[in-house]
Amino acid sequence: AQFKVVGPGQPLLATVGQGIVLPCHLSQLMDARSMEIRWIRHEFSETVHVYQNGKDQHWQQMKEYVGRTELARDGLSSGSLDLRISGLRPSDDGQYICTARDADSYGEATVDLVVAAPFFRNAHPWMAALAVFLPLSVVSTALGACLFRRKVAQSRALGESFWPLPPAKPP
Repeated sequence: AQFKVVGPGQPLLATVGQGIVLPCHLSQLMDARSMEIRWIRHEFSETVHVYQNGKDQHWQQMKEYVGRTELARDGLSSGSLDLRISGLRPSDDGQYICTARDADSYGEATVDLVVAAPFFRNAHPWMAALAVFLPLSVVSTALGACLFRRKVAQSRALGESFWPLPPAKPP
């Protein structure tokens, strides 16, 4: 039977140190226990997790993921290909590809994972922009005030008026 592999359609956000489930499933309700299921990193084309012949094939996965990944087996019979990753690291950030293959078909879906530091776990983009804008505004205002005071002091020292006199009226 033909099938499609379906991912979440939007990036997943997670925090360093926590675990996450990368969701992926077959478009048709079908048993995936006899399929080869492979999760790879798109950027590196390296193996994150392999399930084949009814077993996890840990010897094929990258050493960075050994002991940190688990295919959610309880959903395989209904077409769920979800992958759990524990102890997230900054290096886990990026694009993953979930693939499924049987004797007749092949399909794949992309899952984007964004791993953030704990401090910014709930930060929105406007918060980050504000965090940059406010200090820059304060610094530029202070610098402008300092330069203005310096100009006034120099003008007084030279005996000049900082503010120009109005033009003389003709007689």
